[in-house]
Amino acid sequence: MQPPADPNRPRNHSESSAGTVVLIGASIRSAAQSAKRAGFHVLGIDHFGDVDTRQACHEFSILNEFVTNPELICRFRKFPHFVVGGINAAHDLTEFRLNSPANETDSKVASLPSTSDSARWDNTNWLEKMSAECGLSFPNSFHSRAPNEEPPRIPGKRWLRKMKQSCGGLGVRWHTPVAPCIPADSGTELVLANTGIPAPEDTLNRETSYFDNQVFQEWIPGRPHGATFICNGKDCRLLGVCRSLFTRLGDLPFVYRGSFGPVSIPHALRQRLQTLGLNITRESGHRGLLNIDLVINRTGKTFVLEVNPRWSGSSELIERWMQNKKLTDSLFGSMLEACDGSPLDRFNLFTSETPKLPAAPWLAGPRYLKRIVFARHRFQFSRKHLALSNSTSNNAMNQPTLSDFPAEGTWISAGEPICTLVSQIPGKAFGNSSHSDNEKGPMHQHWAFLRRLLGSAHG
Repeated sequence: MQPPADPNRPRNHSESSAGTVVLIGASIRSAAQSAKRAGFHVLGIDHFGDVDTRQACHEFSILNEFVTNPELICRFRKFPHFVVGGINAAHDLTEFRLNSPANETDSKVASLPSTSDSARWDNTNWLEKMSAECGLSFPNSFHSRAPNEEPPRIPGKRWLRKMKQSCGGLGVRWHTPVAPCIPADSGTELVLANTGIPAPEDTLNRETSYFDNQVFQEWIPGRPHGATFICNGKDCRLLGVCRSLFTRLGDLPFVYRGSFGPVSIPHALRQRLQTLGLNITRESGHRGLLNIDLVINRTGKTFVLEVNPRWSGSSELIERWMQNKKLTDSLFGSMLEACDGSPLDRFNLFTSETPKLPAAPWLAGPRYLKRIVFARHRFQFSRKHLALSNSTSNNAMNQPTLSDFPAEGTWISAGEPICTLVSQIPGKAFGNSSHSDNEKGPMHQHWAFLRRLLGSAHG
């Protein structure tokens, strides 16, 4: 998850013109590997440029460098492009959002969301309405468009401040109410002088833009989940639901650290989620993967938090389960077929399911655990530590697969990701995801491995 020093240059650009896709996001590794399995040449763009990400790409660029390179933007824009793994709103992709040339054979599946699409997915009123129509709840939300606006103070409720289009929990913080400010006798000028903040028009515009990009949402205690759908513009199928895992890093209380699943959820909830996905698909015309974040509280009440029309962190777990069930060899390949309007009949996982048999389909087949390892201390990365950790693991069936590893010799600071572990875990560690006594097993499957991994550097 740290960029190697040397860029990944194209080996032969003329050979990559057919079957080429551009993947762009915060971290594209799993999507790039899936696209490569489907036979595509991948032009990749993300924040990290991990070793295995670059190996899966025909050509790779670091996101910060890509957005300032007009020549590269112009060349990449010829090909169908997909946002995968989230993306930080701080990056200006306006130039890349231009339509692909009509004479490009691959351009029919170009799918980077337009500005209007992004506005739809960020519209909490729209999502609340869609959720309510399906019998699902939605947290209280408050959209502040001015620096001095705050959510209402409700006894017993806490608020989260969320930045739109952020990913991996990096734009979510606790909201701390600010005490009312009483103006000084000498007026506003003195108040501004005391804070050291200038008040010219450009500063005000920047502040307004910042606050326009945030939303306050009521914190819902419970178990976070991610539901994955595949959509073809008119129809959709629920592929699976995974539990989401988070950790605290500094003032960020909900940084994504992995997932496990697919997990079993009640029959009624599966039906409601399928209906929600179908309604969203038909109203938006969305094609591709769709992910809905939700929280299930202790009573089983389900709250929809947000919707993301893209590949997500748990998609590779869904893909592994689908590969085991022989539903697909490549989730990315299936996604592109759906983008082209192909029927979704082979994903009819609930055709024989009834309320009396709520265990189908996810209890039939393996479950997987994905865990991102964060550094506790600054250190210099070496692959020999990973080899040592792997060689001392005795359980071959549950042997973790290491991904997202940085280049040899990379210095990693405290709080930064080191690598990602993905492994199959025993079915007995799972039950219904809403039962609190079933979480500890999956959460700690890799604990012995992590103790071996880089000593105190693991997270």
